[in-house]
Amino acid sequence: MGTEVIQTSLDSLYRELDDLRAKNAAKKGEIANLRRRIDKSADERDGLNAEVKQLSDEVKKLKSQRDALNGRVRELKLKRDELRTQAAEKRETLSKLLDQTQQMSEQLKGSVSELYHQINSLEWYIQTNPLAPKTERNIIAKIGALELNLAKHKGLRNVKDKLVQLRVEVGALRIQAQATHAELTKTAEESEKVHKSMYELAKKLIEKKKEADSKHAAFLGLNQERREAVSQLRESLERIDQLRTKIGETKESQSPRLKGEKVKSQYKEAATEKMRTGGKLSFEEFQALMEDSVSDTDED
Repeated sequence: MGTEVIQTSLDSLYRELDDLRAKNAAKKGEIANLRRRIDKSADERDGLNAEVKQLSDEVKKLKSQRDALNGRVRELKLKRDELRTQAAEKRETLSKLLDQTQQMSEQLKGSVSELYHQINSLEWYIQTNPLAPKTERNIIAKIGALELNLAKHKGLRNVKDKLVQLRVEVGALRIQAQATHAELTKTAEESEKVHKSMYELAKKLIEKKKEADSKHAAFLGLNQERREAVSQLRESLERIDQLRTKIGETKESQSPRLKGEKVKSQYKEAATEKMRTGGKLSFEEFQALMEDSVSDTDED
């Protein structure tokens, strides 16, 4: 009975050992498959991260470009407003000079050429004719009045020259303001286009970032699954070591007895066969047969 119990225990240990080996082979296959999936997931994640970085760099570049354009727009607005302010101030001065010219024109008599002719005639008259002192004084006073009128004509001419100059300056300022406004409008439109491109890329970046994060989460999940599988395999290998130790200890403790039982059984079988066929028994075979008979008698 003891031998059968021991053999049953060993058989159970061997069955568990074989079962664990089979499971470990499957577990190793599972771990290898997880490793391949992890590598593939990592490659996909890294690829997505590379796309995210590229999109991020492009967005930053577009943002920098847009900010530079917006800065230029602000500069152009300031320049345009300054030009318009200068033009408005000069137009106001121009308006005042026009009023002054109108007033001066109303006070003037004759033309410049007529005034020169009259002055020259009177001076010639004084030089070529003997005149009484009173008459000469009257003519000189008249010449002074004509020269005063002539000076007013000259003053009006200067004012008119200023008017012409102001008109030129106002026109130039207006043209510069228009050109600045046109450049401002073009720059603002370009900034808007860059902003739209940046906005579209930013949306794409957000989606790609979500995809990369999802792939990274899957990568972490596979890693966790692999760690658990490796842990299970390690536990199983430790159990195999325990089983091997236990099997070895069982065999070692029962080896002499089992070996004797096995040899005695072999001798008994050989003796039985020889008795059936009429063969000659060896001492060992006879002893095994007799021991078996004694055991039966003791039981009786």
